[in-house]
Amino acid sequence: MRLVLVLSTALLLSPPVAFAQRAKNPQALIKEGERLYQASKFHEAAEVLKKAHEAQPNPRLIFNIAVSLENAGELREALSWYQQYVGATEGTDPALLKRSARSIDKLRLLLDKETQAQASADAEKQKLQEEAEAARKRAEEEQLAAQRAEEENQRRKKAEFERALKSYKHQRIAAFAAGGVGVLGVGAGVLFGMQAKDSRDKFDAATTLENKKSFSDDTKSKALLADIGFGVGLAGAITAIILYPKEGPPVEGEVRLTLAPRGVGAGAEVSF
Repeated sequence: MRLVLVLSTALLLSPPVAFAQRAKNPQALIKEGERLYQASKFHEAAEVLKKAHEAQPNPRLIFNIAVSLENAGELREALSWYQQYVGATEGTDPALLKRSARSIDKLRLLLDKETQAQASADAEKQKLQEEAEAARKRAEEEQLAAQRAEEENQRRKKAEFERALKSYKHQRIAAFAAGGVGVLGVGAGVLFGMQAKDSRDKFDAATTLENKKSFSDDTKSKALLADIGFGVGLAGAITAIILYPKEGPPVEGEVRLTLAPRGVGAGAEVSF
């Protein structure tokens, strides 16, 4: 769309002195605006024409400013200048009024579409922001859940360590108890064995049948008790060997399987 030639009637009717002072500046601005417009520098052309309009108001300058702004893509401001031209009370051209009315309708349609597009873009942006916020919250919740799971895992490991350590101590106590019983059994076996030998010696030295029978019964009972003592001692020793932990005390975080279930250890504790 080309600029409409502005006829500066007001300049032609101005006094000579005023003409000499003002004519050059507005006309130079109008020519500069025309040059910038032809060079497709529409925004710059509009700014120069605004200065020309300030220096010498003219309805056609208003129209040309609107045209320049429209070509510069500044649709809202262009609409405002078109509306100023249509609202002017004098100096307007019917053809330009018609062109302005068409431009106003076109710009309103474009601005409505732009508004709708902006609203759609804003809605999409809001949606993306909400999705990003939801993703951030999910990430925080997952991180918190992972932290809680790690804390629970640490508590579980600590509880397992404490159970393993308690089981280790119980096994040691049970093994020592079984070993003690074994030692006592061997001691009893040795003691009763010596008593059985002493009774046998007395049996051999006895001269009467009554004495021999008495020492024979005492020898048998002491020998039986000695056998029982040695049997208990052997059983205690074997039990102690089986129960005594083959590894050192558990270390926190170490996974270890005990040789015997806890029930067996408990049974050993009760037995001894």
